[in-house]
Amino acid sequence: MSVISARIVRRIIEASRGPAATRVLLERAGLSAQPAPADDPPVVPAEVYYDLLERCGADDAGLPLRYGASIRPEDFGAFGLALKTARDVGDALRRLARYILVVSDTLDYALRDEGGEWLFVLGGRRSGDRRGVQLANECALAAIVSLLRQVADGPIVPAAVSFRHPPPADVAEHADYFGAPVRFGAPLDALHLDEQTLVTPTRLADEGLSAYLLTQLDDLHARRAEGAVVHQVRQAITDQLCSGMPTRDDIARHLGMSGRTLHRRLAEHGCSFQSVANQVRRAVAESLLVRQAHSLAEVAYLTGFSDQSAFQRAFKGWTGQTPHEFRRAA
Repeated sequence: MSVISARIVRRIIEASRGPAATRVLLERAGLSAQPAPADDPPVVPAEVYYDLLERCGADDAGLPLRYGASIRPEDFGAFGLALKTARDVGDALRRLARYILVVSDTLDYALRDEGGEWLFVLGGRRSGDRRGVQLANECALAAIVSLLRQVADGPIVPAAVSFRHPPPADVAEHADYFGAPVRFGAPLDALHLDEQTLVTPTRLADEGLSAYLLTQLDDLHARRAEGAVVHQVRQAITDQLCSGMPTRDDIARHLGMSGRTLHRRLAEHGCSFQSVANQVRRAVAESLLVRQAHSLAEVAYLTGFSDQSAFQRAFKGWTGQTPHEFRRAA
C-alpha cells in the first residue's frame, strides 16, 4: 500500500475551500480533528489522499498552489531541516530526490542536466485520467518551489514548469504562483531550472549539522525502503495467489521494474523473491487453516499450489507439521 505523510494531508485540508467541513475531511482521512495529536497516524494511504484531492479540488484549480504556499520545511522534521542546511539549491534538490521516501513512497525525483537546462523531474506516479493524481503532482511541484524559496538566499524563479496532464480552464493562477510559463500536456512533470538557480546558496548552510541529519535520514530511508519494496512484493503476490503462484518477472512487471532490478532490491535487504513468496504462502495458508472454512484442497489452490500433495510437503517444510496437524492444533 502506497502512503503519504499525514502532515501533507492536513495541509491539503487546511487549504481546501470546498463545502465539506474540516472535521468531516479529517475523519475521512482517518485523522483526528485535534491538531496533530500524538496518536495521529504518521501516514495516510495514497488512495485516500487522491480521493481527498478529488473532493476538495475538483472545481478548485488553485488548491495545489495554496497548499504549496502553506508548506514549511518544519513540517517534515529532519527531512525539512536537511533541505534548509544544504549547501545550495542544487544540493537541496539532490537531498530531496534521495530522501523523498521518508515523506511518501509514491514519488520519485531526479535532477537531470539537459545540456544547459536542468530538469527536476517528478516520476513514480503516472496520472492518466485520474484527477486526484494530477492534482497531487501539481501539489508536489508547487510545494518544492515554495520550500526552495524559503531556504534559498536569493529569488527562486523556474525557467518553466511542465505537467503531463491537460490544463485547467484558467492557468493564470499557476503562472502567477510559479512566476514562469506553465506548460500542460507536456512530456514530463518537471521544474525547468537554470544553472544560476542551482548554485544559489541557502540561508542556513551548515556542513556539520548536515552530516548529522543525513546520517539520521540514511537510517530512516533504509528502513522505509526495505518496508516499501518487501511490502509491495508481498501484497502483489497475495493478490495473485489464487490464480497460481506468480513468477518473479510477473511481480516485477506489476511493480514497473525488471526482474533483475527486483532481485537486486530484495537482495539489498537480505531477501529473495522465493523467501518472500514462501512467507506469503505460509501466512495465507495458516490463516485459511485456522479459519477452517476451506478444505485442504481449497487451501492448496488458494495458496498457488498445483495439487494438495505439493502443498502438504511445502507446509510441513515450513512448520514441521502437516496442514491437518496444524488445523487440529489450532
